Amino acid sequence: MPRWVLQAITAVRKVPWRKVLAAILWLNTEGRKYWNRLSPDERREVRDLAFKSKGKRSNLTPADEDRLILLFRKLRRPGSGEASGSGEAPA
Repeated sequence: MPRWVLQAITAVRKVPWRKVLAAILWLNTEGRKYWNRLSPDERREVRDLAFKSKGKRSNLTPADEDRLILLFRKLRRPGSGEASGSGEAPA
């Protein structure tokens, strides 16, 4: 077997899979509650700013940074949108 395959198998065995699965479960349940505090337009804006940044804060303008900070504060603030349920407007 090629050496790189053995190295990959060894690396995969070192991953703390229980922690990875716990993080996935948390994101799917609790994380969704946080995310739903934003309106669909605000969620789209966060996504667009994240893509624009490409993981680097320097790729955002100061106005973009300020907007992202405001949106993240809204995410962290308890009760800011939970009353509306899924974050969507009623039909």
